[in-house]
Amino acid sequence: MIEPTWKRICGIHTQEDGTTGAVWLAYNDRDGSDFIQVYDSCVFKLEVMAVIAEGLNARGRWIPVSWRTSDKEMSDNLLERGCRMTVDSSADSDTVAEMLSRDIWERMRTGRLKVDKRLGDWKAEFESFDREKNKVNRKKYPLMSATRHAIANLSYAKRLQSARKQQINHPRLAIV
Repeated sequence: MIEPTWKRICGIHTQEDGTTGAVWLAYNDRDGSDFIQVYDSCVFKLEVMAVIAEGLNARGRWIPVSWRTSDKEMSDNLLERGCRMTVDSSADSDTVAEMLSRDIWERMRTGRLKVDKRLGDWKAEFESFDREKNKVNRKKYPLMSATRHAIANLSYAKRLQSARKQQINHPRLAIV
C-alpha cells in the first residue's frame, strides 16, 4: 500500500507513430529510503489530446506530469486541459536515456523500485526491452520512456495535501 506521505509523479512519452505511454510513480524519500513504486500505467494508441488529458487528470489533477523536451507542444496542450505539467522537461538524449535506464535497473536489483503486479503491460514491455547497437532504444518502448521521464524529474513529485493543510487562513478582523 502506498502511504499518503509518499510523493507522486507521472511521466508521459509520445512516440513518432502517435502512441503515448503514461506511468505513475510514488516516491518515498523520507528517512533516506529513496524507494519508488510504479503503481499505474497506460498506453494511448492514436488518441486525441482531450482523451489523454482526461486519463491523466482522472488519476489526480494534483500529480505533476513530466514530459520530454521535444514534446513541448503536447505539454502546452495538456496544460490547457488542466494537467499539472512540470515546469522543466526531461532531456531524452542517448546519454541521459542510458544513465536513467541503468538507474532503473539498479533500483530494481536492489529492491528500491517495485512495480505493481497488476501492471502487465509495463512488465511485458520491460521484459521485451532490448538495445540497438548498444544504445537504449527510445523509439518503441513508450512505458519505459515515460518511466525514465518521471524518474528524471523526481524533484517535482508532490505529496497529496490533506484537507486541513489546504485550509485558507483568513485574518481575523475586528469590526467596530
